[in-house]
Amino acid sequence: MATPPAPSRLQSRAYSELRRLIASGEFPPGTFLSERQLAAQFGMSKTPIHVALERLEAEGFVTISAQQGIVVRGMSVEDIVDHYELREAIECWVVRRIAGKLNAEQQAQLRENIARQEAALKEWDLNSLMHLDEQMHFLLCSYLNNKEIITTMERLRDKIHQVILRVTDTDSRRPAESVAEHVAIINAVLDGEGPRAADLIVEHLEAGKRRILNPERFAR
Repeated sequence: MATPPAPSRLQSRAYSELRRLIASGEFPPGTFLSERQLAAQFGMSKTPIHVALERLEAEGFVTISAQQGIVVRGMSVEDIVDHYELREAIECWVVRRIAGKLNAEQQAQLRENIARQEAALKEWDLNSLMHLDEQMHFLLCSYLNNKEIITTMERLRDKIHQVILRVTDTDSRRPAESVAEHVAIINAVLDGEGPRAADLIVEHLEAGKRRILNPERFAR
């Protein structure tokens, strides 16, 4: 008989799966969660589910109260503003540090990502374009080999992902604009122009923030 996974592994599995379901929109904001039902769905006891939910509450993915129970938390306007301010601080610092210092393999990775973005745009494959967008930002941050930055970026990505899903197909001009901004950012990084890359990051993220906070779209 196989030895069951250690509790810590079950907790990690429950946490990862719950966070994925929230980020993907399968558990949208306002969804009520039941420890009993989740335990049955994941094939485990309620203990690792409970621990995972407490961790998700600390990270802002759910709220837990005696009155309402466990509810998937959406992002308020203030949350979104905070999100983009933190990303600007991180990513501007990153591109200043790495500009002109990437090896041949790293440069090739960025060029390949941009080529795939342009191909996805031509085919109007918005789902692939969204994932390539995320990948590009993570590639830039990964070149510093700073685990705390990567962990923070992963958390930020998962929290904003469900919001982005709601506005991805509402602006026919923004995908092309975004790819053009990515091209400019990567060119500045490859050319060793750190300050320019940082300025372009700010412009790019501010454009993304304005798009999300458009009153008509955010109300949907």
